[in-house]
Amino acid sequence: MANYPDWVMKHKKKGTYINRVGDRYYLYAAHSERVKGTNKVRRVSDGYLGRITEKEGLIPPQSKISNGFLSYEFGLSYAVLSCSKKIHSGLSKSFVKHGNLVYSCSILSFIYGDYNRELFERSYLSIHFSDTSYPSSFTKPQLTGIERGKKMLEDTLGNLWGDDLLFMKASFSLLTLVRIKHYCYCSEIPDSVKLYCEKYNIRLEDALWQK
Repeated sequence: MANYPDWVMKHKKKGTYINRVGDRYYLYAAHSERVKGTNKVRRVSDGYLGRITEKEGLIPPQSKISNGFLSYEFGLSYAVLSCSKKIHSGLSKSFVKHGNLVYSCSILSFIYGDYNRELFERSYLSIHFSDTSYPSSFTKPQLTGIERGKKMLEDTLGNLWGDDLLFMKASFSLLTLVRIKHYCYCSEIPDSVKLYCEKYNIRLEDALWQK
């Protein structure tokens, strides 16, 4: 078991796990499942519970509900994330403090032709980049970076996905995550989408559990 600080471990309860990314700590709900046909057991994530800081403790996700549920666009944004890591790396070097924000808005612009707070908060991007806040305004360099990022995504994914591009954008965008309180559940994944995931090495399951 990882040796995390006491102020982190006090938030770890039964049915949860902690994921460390750099110097940040994130808490997830989880359960275990046996891998079919083997004796191996994998951990399945049941949803993101929040970020842990020493000063503020557990900070719940930005999107919160008391009743009902929220749905997030998941499939296409995750497919883009999976297939454009070099673009993310480049934007992160250009925008050291705001690389994730510029990258997220570039993806939204690629998917929708636009970006705004509502699109971000109802996208898987707001979960994946949970420590990113959508600003009230952008700087001129950020706006230029978003346009540049969108163009790079169009070129990169246009070349990679080729004739499959329209199918990817239409079909993958139908995959959603549904959040009921603090827990997220993925909609059913069609076999046709699974085939394209295999073709382009898009591992949707990596967003839902940690092996």
